[in-house]
Amino acid sequence: MALIIGERETRKLIDMPRAVKVVEQMFLDRAAGKVRSLPRRRLKGSEKQLNVMAAWHSESDLLCLRAYAGGSNTITLYSGRTGEIRAVLNAAYLSSLRTGAASGVAAKYLAPAKTDVVGIIGPGWQATFQVEAIVHSCRVRQVTVWGRDPKKIRAFIKQMSGNLSVEFKESSSLQELEAASDILVVATDSASPLIDGDRLKDEVLVISMGANQPVKHEISGELIRRTGLVVTDDISTAKTDSGDLIVACEQGIIRWENVIPLEKIVASGSPAPRAKKILFQSNGIADEDLAVGRYVWEQARRKKVRLRSVSEI
Repeated sequence: MALIIGERETRKLIDMPRAVKVVEQMFLDRAAGKVRSLPRRRLKGSEKQLNVMAAWHSESDLLCLRAYAGGSNTITLYSGRTGEIRAVLNAAYLSSLRTGAASGVAAKYLAPAKTDVVGIIGPGWQATFQVEAIVHSCRVRQVTVWGRDPKKIRAFIKQMSGNLSVEFKESSSLQELEAASDILVVATDSASPLIDGDRLKDEVLVISMGANQPVKHEISGELIRRTGLVVTDDISTAKTDSGDLIVACEQGIIRWENVIPLEKIVASGSPAPRAKKILFQSNGIADEDLAVGRYVWEQARRKKVRLRSVSEI
């Protein structure tokens, strides 16, 4: 029987601290060779585009298929032994949760020792998850926010101030934000770079999570040139999806051989030696979907949550 798990149930069964924990364990399992995955692939229809990616975890023997097109967004878990569908989960909340969790894991291992200020460029839906994950993973005093719409900034600050015990501040400019941030998160859908890194602190972690298609760009080649270490969640995905890294490699600013997968950092405990300026490029991968989807499915079964189940699909 396959369980059908909706968004309301997923919100009840997993929160950000747990998501950070299971995603961190997933990166450890990747490093140990316990996970295999297929990078995202895209197929265009007449108006909408289908995006698919998949992963397999050896210990649970679960196959995960993540698929989304327009407003449809699902995680499907299959038995690796029988091929039976174990669960179909609404991924509207889970996909954003795991993307934030991945940044939380990256911040835990890559952020400067002193992380007083987190800067956020783009106060949208995904930024709420980014802030929550990083505040959970690091000792943060202040979150500074910049966006093009002052109303959205104020709404974002009002919402987040009620959820997290840190100070929130609106930044007057990108330049001010860049200069103040110990961790700088770019969470936009921009088609052109927003920052070039000339005002970055001497020690800083930059997290770019919006440029997950070749046509998207959040940071300039100059910023990448200024970093001493570039890390991503998956090299194969980055080669097809990370717009900024693709351009930087084409221009000879960096080489793919020098981009480090996050699991290598997590497995070793920290980069050695630690670079002062670090970039983490997040793409969102099926391994992360498998981590949170598996946890929700297991919790639903353990707690005997009343869910719809189907014998055939």
